[in-house]
Amino acid sequence: MAKKILLIEDYEATVEMLTSILELNGYEVEVAGDGPSGLKKAVSARPALILLDIMLPQMSGIEVCQKLKIDPKTKQIPVIIVSVKAANEDVKKGLACGADEYVIKPFDPYDLIEKVKKHIEAN
Repeated sequence: MAKKILLIEDYEATVEMLTSILELNGYEVEVAGDGPSGLKKAVSARPALILLDIMLPQMSGIEVCQKLKIDPKTKQIPVIIVSVKAANEDVKKGLACGADEYVIKPFDPYDLIEKVKKHIEAN
């Protein structure tokens, strides 16, 4: 059975690109377009991993990550932040909120898949 990945991203072109990359590598993709729906889907979909943007409507990815990591139902799910925010402070904030990895857009698809595999296989 394909491992499920929750993609919390509001930019449609990025959603399409990431969905294609992940599906080509055998993953099932569930998508949420904002923070609150991402938090709900993290509980209901029980994904093996979450890919999370920082700049989201209604709630930042940093807030989403913090809430995921304090909820007993979701705290074990690995989170990889995928963001255009590339400053050192942004990366530090992303990792400090509990993310397992921080990937800067644009990214190498092979590098992203390696990170995804590493965290899914570790669980």
